[in-house]
Amino acid sequence: MIRLPKLPEPPGPEEIFSLVNKAGNAIETGLNIIDKVAGKFDQAAQKFGPPEPQIPTTAPETEKEPSLGQDETSSISVAAGTACLPCSRDHLSTSSSALSEAIRFARDKGVKDPEAVRRIRIALDELNIMERIDLAPDETTKLRGAEKELATWTLKQSRELRHSITAIKDIETMEQAAVKASAATEEFMSRLMSIPEKECETCGGIRESIRQFVEKRKRERAGGE
Repeated sequence: MIRLPKLPEPPGPEEIFSLVNKAGNAIETGLNIIDKVAGKFDQAAQKFGPPEPQIPTTAPETEKEPSLGQDETSSISVAAGTACLPCSRDHLSTSSSALSEAIRFARDKGVKDPEAVRRIRIALDELNIMERIDLAPDETTKLRGAEKELATWTLKQSRELRHSITAIKDIETMEQAAVKASAATEEFMSRLMSIPEKECETCGGIRESIRQFVEKRKRERAGGE
């Protein structure tokens, strides 16, 4: 018969409480040491770490998305009274280009082709924006002399062109509208460049912008031939 070893006697209550107290004291001491070490790390981080980012007092500037045709215009500061004329040039040019592209799609798939219809809508939108914003009555009243005459002429041409666009029903009427848009754009540029500088303080810069625009168009046409 195998004899089992004698098991040690379990500790008494007083001994258990003593062990628990010692363990608690050890844990408390360890936590105090950890707190001290963490404090030293915090001090070192504040002393040698990277500076806190400063919160800007003003909102950061955001980049503006370029508008249609922005690469063809210069950043010329124009007076309040003449601001609508350079914009009108851009609207007329965009409308003319949109109609030319519409013809290209319509010749292949007809005037009801979605791409042709979309470009017709763009042409109309450009004219509507010009009439209601750039050449609105509260804008044109600021103009004087030759500038006011040009704005009045442009409004008339825009309305006639808009009627021609809304009357498009086939390739022929579309081509007629495109020819009218192109002629109005070129005539506008010619009239704007012919305004005496004494009647238009900012026309010098505007003329330079138009000159660059015309030269770019000539290069594009020469490259396409």
